[in-house]
This record gives sequence, structure tokens and C-alpha cells, in this order.
Amino acid sequence: MNAAEQLRIGLIGTGRWGSRYLATIGRLWPESEVVISDTAGRGGPGPPGPVRWPTPAALVASARVDGVIVASPASTHEPVVTAILNRGIPVLVEKPLTADLLGTVRLCSHARRSGTPMLVGHQHLRAPAYQELRRLIRGRAIKEIRCVAGGNGPIRADCNALWDYGPHDLAMVLDLVRAAPMTVQHAQCRVRGPGSEEWTADLRAGATAVRLELSNTVEEKTHRLSVTTADGDSLVYDDFAGHRLRVNGVPVEVSDELPLDRQVRQFIALARGAPGGKDLDELDLAVAIAQALQDISDAAVLSSRSRR
Repeated sequence: MNAAEQLRIGLIGTGRWGSRYLATIGRLWPESEVVISDTAGRGGPGPPGPVRWPTPAALVASARVDGVIVASPASTHEPVVTAILNRGIPVLVEKPLTADLLGTVRLCSHARRSGTPMLVGHQHLRAPAYQELRRLIRGRAIKEIRCVAGGNGPIRADCNALWDYGPHDLAMVLDLVRAAPMTVQHAQCRVRGPGSEEWTADLRAGATAVRLELSNTVEEKTHRLSVTTADGDSLVYDDFAGHRLRVNGVPVEVSDELPLDRQVRQFIALARGAPGGKDLDELDLAVAIAQALQDISDAAVLSSRSRR
């Protein structure tokens, strides 16, 4: 790696996803430098190589970096990302962008005003299987989309199962239906224990029916998006299947490149000044996702009250 290719990336958040980002950068750019911090005032665990800053504020204010990846808890995103945008540093934020609609609107408005590149970690949009699915249905009417996602946890103090699992699926749904307005017809949350939730929601986007089934109470990790076209084809993107894309039951071969690799490569390109760093589509999508999550939450509350 020559001097022009040297990378210095800030990483805020040293948990499971922060560790994945750290490993991905180290694998794709082995001579890069990563400086890290977390939101609890520690430099964080991990390998001995990265330089540690005691707080995110100290890292953002003083570290000379090409970009910052934020993988801390959702409740910390707004103040941390605001400070990064104030410095004009490109930022990649793990989903959800914030833990509520108003915070998402504020951050996206700030990013628009500053013109600083901000990418949100909707990594399934970069998955080769999903991108091939989208290519195959381009220009065709969609009859139905069904999303099923869940696992055994995690239970997060600042983010319920809907806001934890929902952003990935809504990102794909909104990407597929594009300009069609999204309305919630019915939503329900079944609480199975402290923090354990099962969410269902029926939505409508133009002529497309959308069904979401999200849960943090299932033993086997699941993430599947099924699309039925108006002319009768069935396309299934299954992140945990041997073949991640099937069309009418037949496996379709796609690249085995990891979505996270693609996401990090895109971010590094933006940090280096590649075109698209000020593309508002990313910000519009983040706001649309947060609005849909809020609408589903509101509909579930109304449904709960009507059953009393």
C-alpha cells in the first residue's frame, strides 16, 4: 500500500458489530490504521494494535482520520454523529441511524446542510443476492413482499425488536417500491417477557402488500425477504440459506462477496472523495425507514388499546 492509499479510520463502538468492522478493515486494508473508542469512556477491548482514545468526543476532536464508523448503541448515535458532522468528517453509522424519528430527521437535516458524506449501515442493500433480485424485478409490478427476521435476542436497553430488526427489511422494501407511499394497515406487538417481542405489521405501498414478521424470541437466526410479482414469479432472498437467492424455487448463483465488505468499500470510496458522497437518497431512505417504524409503533399501540 503506497502513501496515497493509506487509511486512518476512527471506530466508535467496540462491541460485536464494532469488532466486525475492525476485522473487515484489517482484512481489506491490512496496512491501514484504526483508532478506536467506545461510549463508556474506555478504549475498548480487542487486539493490541489500534490506538485508543478515552472518549468518542476526544477521538472526533483530535484524531486525524479519513472517516469514522459509528457502531455504538443507537441511543448514542445522535450526539456522536453530530460531533463528527460538525468536523466535516465522512461517517458510516450502523443501523438504526438513531433510536427515534425526530433524531433521525435532525441528523439527516444536519448532514444535508453540511454536505458531509453520511452512509447508514443498511448492508443488505449491498448484498449480491439482493441486488440480483432487484435487477430481476426491475420495471415489473410487485404483488406482495414478505419479510421474516429474527433471532434469540439481542435484547437492547435502548432499542426494541422493531427498531433493531426492522431497518434492514424496511430498507429493502422501500428500495423496491421506491416512490409508492407506505401506509400501515395493521400492526401488533406480542410481549413474551422483559424485552422479548414479536412484531407483525401489514402495510400497503401502492398496489403492493407488505408483511413484516420480526422477533427476538426465536431460537434459529432468520432473515428472509420474499417477493411475488404481479405476473406470478416468486423470488426469495434468504441470508442464511445455502443459496441466498432462489427464483421460483431454483437457486441463482451470485457473488459470494460479503455485504459488509461492500458496505465498507463504499464508505472508504466516499471518504476518499468518490462521487455520490453527497447523494441525498441515503438520507431520504433513513428518514423514510424511521417514519415507517414510528407508524408501525403507533399502529401497534392503537391495536393494543382496541383489544382492552
